[in-house]
Amino acid sequence: MQLSPLAIAAVSVFFWGCSALGADRERVVITTLDWPPYTGAELPKLGATTEVVRQAFGHAGMDVDVQFLPWKRAIAEAKNGEAVAYYPGYHCKHAADFEPSNPVGTGPLGFAEHVEAPITWETVYDLGEQKLKIGTVLGYANTDEFDEKVGSGWIRAISAKDDLTNLKKLLRRRIDAVVIDKLVMSYLVATEPSLSEGADTLQFNERPLEDKNLHVCFTENEVALRDRFNEGLEKVDTATVVDDYFANEF
Repeated sequence: MQLSPLAIAAVSVFFWGCSALGADRERVVITTLDWPPYTGAELPKLGATTEVVRQAFGHAGMDVDVQFLPWKRAIAEAKNGEAVAYYPGYHCKHAADFEPSNPVGTGPLGFAEHVEAPITWETVYDLGEQKLKIGTVLGYANTDEFDEKVGSGWIRAISAKDDLTNLKKLLRRRIDAVVIDKLVMSYLVATEPSLSEGADTLQFNERPLEDKNLHVCFTENEVALRDRFNEGLEKVDTATVVDDYFANEF
């Protein structure tokens, strides 16, 4: 699926709840990015993770307006008070003074590789030892250990604007591997026409970096709201919501 420029570059605001029934309900603004299949302005229900977040806020007695923005801007708007939170974060350390919610799901993080040149590694140290060129997305956090090795220059990271760009580079063998979420990779391979001809030459490396928790990141001034969200989240069967989403929507 090709996302429209409006969905990627501009703010897309979505409202939940019947205006008649929800007139007295509290409404909060949160920010996110287009990151299918977890979140997306053009996805059914705006993505699997968005559906979990919506249900959790609903159980807490709140409706949500979701604004879709580039990742760095999504964080900045939450930090400057234009939103109460951003999501989904593997952690909430992208900027100072954010507090994480309880997990709203998980994301299996690892490496996409070319079937004709699979990578073999035991520790992230090996990635630098082999002088592999690893595609990453600008502004995304990976694992602490991996990012530390990138920061020290031990791992050669080649940044791109998004996962799709990295997978295209991998198809052309311009890089050796791509740090990517497994479900994101599966979604892109299944839906992006630009990958269709080479889809069978891409695979997910059998050794994952980490199965990472996903969080909603609340500003430090909204800790009480974070706690209310967590109470609502306790009433959501997150795994079932996500499993049903992938089973029924794709």
